[in-house]
Amino acid sequence: MTKAISAGLLSIVSDLVAKRLTKEPVKSSSLINELSMGLVIRGPVQHYFQQFLDKVVFAGKKQSSPAVVLGKMVIDCFIFSPLYNALYFIIVGLMADQPTAESLQKIQKLLFSVMKSNWTVWVPVNIISYAVVPLELRVLFGNVISIFWTAFLIKKVKGDSQRTTHTEE
Repeated sequence: MTKAISAGLLSIVSDLVAKRLTKEPVKSSSLINELSMGLVIRGPVQHYFQQFLDKVVFAGKKQSSPAVVLGKMVIDCFIFSPLYNALYFIIVGLMADQPTAESLQKIQKLLFSVMKSNWTVWVPVNIISYAVVPLELRVLFGNVISIFWTAFLIKKVKGDSQRTTHTEE
């Protein structure tokens, strides 16, 4: 529960940072959406994913060994993250009452560029996290780093929506 609450609160901070970067006004609906994302999706999904890596995939192995750290990073960055970021696009679309087809088009258009940015941030962060951060603090560590990542993602996902909306008007 603590991880979900901290993820929710840090998601609000991410939204505020994104608004600052885009010079958009802060809307209570956006803050509530990001709080919900953190509480319901980000916190619990990250918690169980980290547990799964340590206690199932790499159970019985020295968790900080270079091979395990590399394996966790590869699974996280190249399997989990693309799916998780695609899910983010879909949920943001649902919260904005956009048709699912529109969210899927955004995923096709933007996911690879989002993932290239993701890898520049999360490959080194995950290596550090998996090498030295204990399992019980890993989600909090990732949530703090993700303030800036999520702000970027909010800007990217919503910024593209606004450009599309403005060009259609």
